[in-house]
Formats: sequence, structure tokens, C-alpha cells
Amino acid sequence: MQKPIRFPDFFVIGAPRCGTTSLCRYLARNPQICFSRPKEPHYFSRIDHLPSPDELQQDYLERCFSHQQASHRATGEGSVSYIYLPGAVERVHQLYPESRFIVLVRNPLSMLPSYHLRMQFLLQEDEPDFEKAWELEASRARGENLPKTCIEPRLLLYSEAAKFGVQVERLFNVAGRERSHVIVFDDLKADPLSVYQKTLEFLGVDYDGQTEFERRYASQMYRFRWLQRLLFTPATSGSKTIDTLQRRSRKYNEDGSKRPSLIKKITNLNKKPMRPAPLKPQMADSLRATLRQDVEHLSGLIGRDLGFWFDRD
Repeated sequence: MQKPIRFPDFFVIGAPRCGTTSLCRYLARNPQICFSRPKEPHYFSRIDHLPSPDELQQDYLERCFSHQQASHRATGEGSVSYIYLPGAVERVHQLYPESRFIVLVRNPLSMLPSYHLRMQFLLQEDEPDFEKAWELEASRARGENLPKTCIEPRLLLYSEAAKFGVQVERLFNVAGRERSHVIVFDDLKADPLSVYQKTLEFLGVDYDGQTEFERRYASQMYRFRWLQRLLFTPATSGSKTIDTLQRRSRKYNEDGSKRPSLIKKITNLNKKPMRPAPLKPQMADSLRATLRQDVEHLSGLIGRDLGFWFDRD
């Protein structure tokens, strides 16, 4: 009989486009850490109830952590949806109150255009102009003007995605400050080694000597929409979302690296680098006005003045 797999000790829960993929990659390389495969299961965002022990083992632990070994001192995953989709962190905390949570935050003026482009790449967004997508938020909150391929309307509520103060306060209220670790993206970019070492201290894991910290997943866009639809658009059955062809094709080597596949090669060929369009001055001022109070709130929560985010060039 297979030994039950331990529940994760930690969760990198967001925010999107704030360096989570890079951090998760660094953590996954540490031999004392068992990191989920895939990196973003989004399990606790997909369910609306507390799973039974058998359901949790079969649908989550066995699928994502079958490579867990006795030598692993910590087990974790990196679903960025947990930070802003209601109930996810609460469900994790109810199942395992000792869980630790890692949050990365970034200047909303740079995070939001990057996030908007990412939503286009994943076919969740069909409005190519960020300013127009921002203006659609109220109607989308009412269930209007939603892309046919969007599986979760809340993904397109950009002001909510960028309200890190609200999100971090909610996390503190659920898990407690002592079990929450907030990383500012500026620090990860400037000194990834220091950020990595402090994160390991938070997790109770030894430093493994890593010195190379490459950046992952710069902004990109697809070349052919029809091919992207085939690779990334999920099929649905009843109320359940079936993983995309791209996700179902993932295979892993013993060291956790992804095994090359034809679908992966096709996916890479369909990508092209693309920077988000720069914000127009009037739009930047509008975002500052909307989000300034939340940034001030976040500054108070983490004890650090983040007002420099909104400094004008």
C-alpha cells in the first residue's frame, strides 16, 4: 500500500507577474524541497468545498507530489490564483493550519500591463488595449463583455488583482503574520540571492549554494491564435474544467525538469517576445489615484514605505 503523501508545508500564492515563477524555480532546485508538478495546480481555486481525505490524496497530493521523498524537509506549490480568488487560502488553512504562505508584490503600474498581456496570451482576455480592458471592469463584474474563452471572470477584475494591501491583510487575518512572508519584486530583481536565502530561512530549509538566478517568463504573445486555442483553451464538462492539451502533455525527468515533447516544441514556436505597451500619462495618473490608498495600506502592513512606486519619472 502506498504511503500517504504529506500535505504541502508552504504555498507561493502570488501575485501574478511579480516574479513567482522565478522564485518557484529556485525553490524547486533545492534538494530539500519537494515542489509540485506542475508548479501551479490551482487546486484550491478550482474547488468550492473542503475535500475528503481520499479526494485530497487522489486529486491533489498523488497528482502533484508523487515524487515526494523522506529526504524532503519542505513541500510546496505555487498557484498565484490563491491570493485573490476567495476561499482558497481559507481552505488550505482549514486543512493544515501550520501552512506557510509566500506573497510577492510589485508596483501596480508595471504589474498590471504585464498581467493584462499574460491574460491575452492565455486567451482569458480578448481586449488588446489595457486602458479599454480597465474600463470594462464594471460591466465584467456584472457578467457582461466576457471573452468566450475566459474560465474565471474574476481574473479580469484588474483593480482587484492589483490591490495587494487588501490581499495581504486578508492573508494575515487568516494565516497570521508569522506564517506569511512578503517579498517586494524590486528586491528579487536587485538581489535574488538575498531574497532566496531569506525565503529558505522562513521555510526552515538549508541554503544549497545556488548562485545563478535566471529570470523566467518575460512577457510574450502568441503568433497564431488558432494554434493557441488548441494548446491552451480548456474543454469543459458540466461544471468542471478539463486541463488544456498543453498541461496534459507535461512530463518530468527525475530531477524535476520538464521532458521535451512535441507539444512543448510547438508551444515554444508559437511564442514571440512582446513587451506590454507603456501606460499613457493620463492612464498612469488614473491608476495612481485608484490604487494609492491600497499601496499606503500595504506599506503599513509590511513596515516599508512603497511610495517610490508612484514616483513620476
